Amino acid sequence: MQGTVDYSLIALQPDPDSEEFWAAAREQRLLVRACSDCGQRWYPPAPLCPRCRSFNLEWHEAEGRGVIASYVVVAHSVLPAFRPAAPYVVALVELPDCANEDGEPVRLAGLLLDGEEAAGVGVAVEVAWEEAPDGAYTVPAWRAVATPEGAPVWRLDAELERSEAPA
Repeated sequence: MQGTVDYSLIALQPDPDSEEFWAAAREQRLLVRACSDCGQRWYPPAPLCPRCRSFNLEWHEAEGRGVIASYVVVAHSVLPAFRPAAPYVVALVELPDCANEDGEPVRLAGLLLDGEEAAGVGVAVEVAWEEAPDGAYTVPAWRAVATPEGAPVWRLDAELERSEAPA
């Protein structure tokens, strides 16, 4: 079982491209960048569209549900804030409601709060919010939810299996 992250050790400094993302996170809203000209969506936020190079940008509010596309178990953290949590899981989550016209998914990485037992490629997750102790910022993280029955789930310690993720 993983411990908790000591967010008091992290001095988050949003830049002009991410400040709206972090402001929305404080309100427990998940945003991804979107191009007003071509409709491309992406994360992390950048000052111009990676597809058409337009500066005409907006934000798309994501539903906050997705599927783990990849993950890693971190056994030895080099960041002091994460040391009490080790071992912990960082999941790369595909957000289906943010997919682009060409099918390219938008993916967002974050801590899987359920730990290694719940991690698996194909596991359904939803956004969960972790707040810094002083309330200075809120961080999106992920929680496993029931994966549809029969959906393939791949775990590091097993072959492809058909199971439900722990709720």
